[in-house]
Amino acid sequence: MASEIVKVKELSTAAIVDLFASGNITNTTLVITPENPEETAKKIALRDLNAASVDELLGGGANVINGKTYLNKPFLVESVEWQQSDFEGEGLPFYAVCHIVDLEGESHVLTCGATTVVRKLAVMAHNDWFPQWVKITKGPKTAAGYEPLDLVKAPAPEKPF
Repeated sequence: MASEIVKVKELSTAAIVDLFASGNITNTTLVITPENPEETAKKIALRDLNAASVDELLGGGANVINGKTYLNKPFLVESVEWQQSDFEGEGLPFYAVCHIVDLEGESHVLTCGATTVVRKLAVMAHNDWFPQWVKITKGPKTAAGYEPLDLVKAPAPEKPF
């Protein structure tokens, strides 16, 4: 089956939800059309001006965690962004970059490209359901040998951090 080429202006939550709604997402080649450089500069300046901490402004302090290595550990998802994937072949043409807080109150960045996890994060973002306590779980192996990941609700900690 030939890959469908889909052009988007940016990897927004709305674009992600639309791609999932198309039904042929894993057979899609994603082409992001670059936006005006002046608009890009404005977005970067606004992100800097709206930073809530020096770590957010300067990009330090956050540990990046791969979702596959963070199974069955509850975390608070505060927000999600999307990045284009550079993996060739099977899978989604993008992945989720989640800004999370662990049970100890530490901030991290968690990345995940698993279809079900990404789809659920997109729906949550689209409906403005953040922040939310969740965890990533692994299902039994499929006939093809895959171990699918899922995103499920997790209880909030009894002691606030």
